[in-house]
Amino acid sequence: MSDLNWQGKPPEILIIDDDSSVVITLNKVLRKVGRIRFAPDAAHAFISMSKYRPDLILLDMNLPDLDGLQICAKIKTDANTSDIPVLFITSQTGHNFEEKVFDAGGADFIVKPLNPRVVASRVLTHLNYHNAIRLLKNQANTDSLTNLANRRIFDEQLSVEFRRARRQNESITIAMIDIDEFKKYNDQYGHVAGDDCLKSIALLIQKSAHRPGDLAARYGGEEFALILPCTDTSAASDFIARLMDKVRGLQLAHADDSTHQYVTISVGYCTLASHNANILKLNEWVLVEAADSALYESKQAGRNTVTCKNLCLPIAINAPH
Repeated sequence: MSDLNWQGKPPEILIIDDDSSVVITLNKVLRKVGRIRFAPDAAHAFISMSKYRPDLILLDMNLPDLDGLQICAKIKTDANTSDIPVLFITSQTGHNFEEKVFDAGGADFIVKPLNPRVVASRVLTHLNYHNAIRLLKNQANTDSLTNLANRRIFDEQLSVEFRRARRQNESITIAMIDIDEFKKYNDQYGHVAGDDCLKSIALLIQKSAHRPGDLAARYGGEEFALILPCTDTSAASDFIARLMDKVRGLQLAHADDSTHQYVTISVGYCTLASHNANILKLNEWVLVEAADSALYESKQAGRNTVTCKNLCLPIAINAPH
């Protein structure tokens, strides 16, 4: 059997079964397909899933602590694992068996005694199908030029993170970023070079926003947006200052008639502080509008500038950089 190169690495396969003979057989059949992990019961299975998110699960119908249908239903009701295909392993195929499997969220089942060719074929089929769905979903969520999240995902994630910040009483910062005088760059160097410029700056933004929950998105044209959860004004200021330094550090020669010798960015950001008394009255788009207004001020102030609007303060703070 040839190795399966799944997203550049071997897929993670979790086998949940307390029968050692079945485990040995499955390991022998699938060891060239992916990385195999084992769990003898539900308790160990969920611990394993939290550490090593599987790409496919082979699940025995009868286990010491929970039956397979209960385990599968629990997997499918958890947002972190609901999309993982579950293949049942069973010797019982009684009345309404198939309906029970599919009602619990199972993708397929394999009947004992195990036929190695059938096992390998079913596993490969579901891994490839799952991978294709994941790739399509990724394409739908990603800007094709920069590989950043697209506007749709930004809107969705903004709503999620704003509600979380409000629920947990945490700060959140939204930043809007614009490449200064990008039209002049395109006019002088052409659109191919312009695309390369966009990709270079997008990569810096993506690498900078590396914490869980951080989101970097292409907002449109030469404009980018950042969601920075658990980030107060001071932390946001430091983050943006470092990002602007990195962009200048690229030393991308700008157009002859541009304001600055090298390509720079202007930034506007807004922080909603955790102690804001009006937090329950606000919605997420207030932050976006404030950040966008701050970005406009940065461009009006000569570009290569960052402006902050803190919703806890009555005035904006303009900070030339």
